[in-house]
Amino acid sequence: MNNRMHQAMQLARMLDGQTSPNPSVGCVITKHGKVFGFGAHRFAGGPHAEVEALNMAGEAARGADLYVTLEPCNHHGKTPPCTEAILAAGIKRVFVATEDRHAIVAGQGIKRLRDAGLTVEVGLLEDEAVRFYTPFWQSLKRNRPNVTVKVAQSLNGIVTTGEQRFITSLAAREAGRELRATHDAILVGSETVLVDDPALTLRTEAGPEPIRIVVDRRGRLPETAQIFRDGLNTTYWLTEQPRVSAQSNVTALVGTYATPEQILETLYAQGIHSVLIEGGPTIQSAFLEADLVDRLEVYQAPSVLKGMPGLASAVEIEDRFDLTAVAPIGQDVHLRYARKGDGSCSQD
Repeated sequence: MNNRMHQAMQLARMLDGQTSPNPSVGCVITKHGKVFGFGAHRFAGGPHAEVEALNMAGEAARGADLYVTLEPCNHHGKTPPCTEAILAAGIKRVFVATEDRHAIVAGQGIKRLRDAGLTVEVGLLEDEAVRFYTPFWQSLKRNRPNVTVKVAQSLNGIVTTGEQRFITSLAAREAGRELRATHDAILVGSETVLVDDPALTLRTEAGPEPIRIVVDRRGRLPETAQIFRDGLNTTYWLTEQPRVSAQSNVTALVGTYATPEQILETLYAQGIHSVLIEGGPTIQSAFLEADLVDRLEVYQAPSVLKGMPGLASAVEIEDRFDLTAVAPIGQDVHLRYARKGDGSCSQD
């Protein structure tokens, strides 16, 4: 049983970040020890994981077991209730990794299936599933996007030297870019754009591109900035003084952005539920000092450098975060932190 739920969790993880504002869900259908159907929720508004798996299984679903990473929905949204599809297909038993804490579901899907006579077992790989879905639940509870800060630094905490562009190895930089695919948006400050002129893209065709966000209160960015002229991903320009003409892919969100709280309020209103902050120690420190960071992803090189220090000078990390994972990556080390008490790390 654990093996089947593990397969369902793998399906959910594969599409993490592609289904926002909905969570990514995986489902596997088995009978007589064989897999007859599997599926995942692939995009917001599309068929849910259970429906994808049932469609694949066809008539073999009758009398089968269904494994799903999150409680099936029991309400009409952009798609019909998954509970009704499960009942119509003749599924015999349902294994749910965790109950959905979203108020619109909150046990109603499980109750509907049990009331109809199905055997429903809850809690298979529950700890893993809860860690995976905690960021989704927390965003709804806090009415703001979940915030991840990504840092590339030397052994002594230097994040920029003014001489070398990259501190960490290629493997670490590629892993950092993969983080982008699991977030709705990437956020940087105007200084990062002025100095590095980044594209802020995935540089791959795997999955939808995250929204690019640049905080530019004084309207310092020139028309020549890459994010203004490349015509690529949707870009939100948060500014109080829009002094240049934005391209078709750029939306100027004119307002007051003096605090991280004001920035997150604006982004949440745009339907953004997760933000990866990549740009510069100044903006990262502002979010840390406002206690609005939920995860830290630190890529640490084995070098000792001279230059500008990063997070260590802004906040005592160990006072606010738990170290949840340490792993080698290339010649560097990847350290992952979650806000104390959250358990909100979505990858193990």
